[in-house]
Amino acid sequence: MTLKALVTLIFVAAYAPAFAQQAQQCDAAAFREAVAAASASIKAIHEKNSKIFQEDMQKLRAINKWQDTEFVIHATPFVQDETTATFDTVNQALISKVQTLDSANAATESGRCAMLTELKASMEKVVANTAAKWDHMLAKIERATAQPLQAGFAQ
Repeated sequence: MTLKALVTLIFVAAYAPAFAQQAQQCDAAAFREAVAAASASIKAIHEKNSKIFQEDMQKLRAINKWQDTEFVIHATPFVQDETTATFDTVNQALISKVQTLDSANAATESGRCAMLTELKASMEKVVANTAAKWDHMLAKIERATAQPLQAGFAQ
């Protein structure tokens, strides 16, 4: 065996697993894994923050002595405002974009990898937007809890 052949064999042996792994990284399982990871992240964000939010809303309710009917009216601005609507709109657009990825690209490995990269980027933005939305809502309620609302004043 020549030195050139030996070097080639070593190179192929060293990098063949990486090449094979790269090819497998863009299969259907990789797409499912990307969506599952984003879903798990979003679920964790919701679980963590919803408990805090509910506790803070109950504190705010007690501070302001809101009755059941008043509570819904006063609580709504903490979950629905222009900022939260923007986060929701952006997330819907990202999810729509993912649902309409060009499936013609799925015929080639490079096309699938490009689709997977786009899917992952979109899902990362959805996760980041979800976290930012919660941060916004929690900051609003924290400010309100620190300084109770005046009668007749809504955020």
